[in-house]
Parts: sequence; C-alpha cells; structure tokens
Amino acid sequence: MCECSKIHLFEVEFKLDGMIVVPTHKNCGFALNEKQSDKFQKDLVKSWGMQVEEE
Repeated sequence: MCECSKIHLFEVEFKLDGMIVVPTHKNCGFALNEKQSDKFQKDLVKSWGMQVEEE
C-alpha cells in the first residue's frame, strides 16, 4: 500500500493485477490505499466537470 502523504491526478497510473485494474502511485509503485483511492476518484470526477452523486 502506498503511504505517500499527498497524491495528485498526474501521479497515478493504472496497472493490471491479475484481471483487476489497480490505481498505483508512479513514484513509489504501490497501489493506493482506500483513502487515497476515494480522494483520487473524487478529484478525477471533479476534473471531468461532473457532479459527485451522494449516497
């Protein structure tokens, strides 16, 4: 798991882990943890100009 303090959109790449696509941090090469993954998803949707649906 990636323990980097701050993740930016341009620092994330996607790698295959078996048949699953996993977002990983380019600098350290580890998969994002749950908190980082949630923040990345929100930032990505925001950058696309879409509104996030609240559950």
